[in-house]
Amino acid sequence: PVSLLHYRTGDCNVPQKYPDHPQLGIWVNKQRKEYKLYQDGEKTSMTLERIQKLESAGFQWAKRKGAEAWEAKFEELVKYRKDYGDCLVPTKYAENEALGRWVSTQRAQYKLWEEGKKRACTLTKDRVKRLNNLGFVWRLQS
Repeated sequence: PVSLLHYRTGDCNVPQKYPDHPQLGIWVNKQRKEYKLYQDGEKTSMTLERIQKLESAGFQWAKRKGAEAWEAKFEELVKYRKDYGDCLVPTKYAENEALGRWVSTQRAQYKLWEEGKKRACTLTKDRVKRLNNLGFVWRLQS
């Protein structure tokens, strides 16, 4: 879209509440939501053609910070598994409290995922698959 290209100040990260053009921020957020549905195989208005056009304009599907933070924590979990043989990071893990909270958050997000509330969670099919491949335990036994 012309507005997105005119916004470009080195990136396409239009804030959701962009005062100069409020509708553009809302539209950008909608594209990200539709892309997530597309990735999850859900009903969406997103098409491969639109994905390619947006990517050619430099569009980023996830806010970099969120995607990078998830990847960083996933790598910490990979290291934990290598060191301890499982992915059962305690919620209050003294050596890395943030990792313990992240693991707990993934379980909560997965519960939303299972309940069909995929729009309300940050998990994608790819993330679930990667965690499953690592031997992630979604439900802890009491």
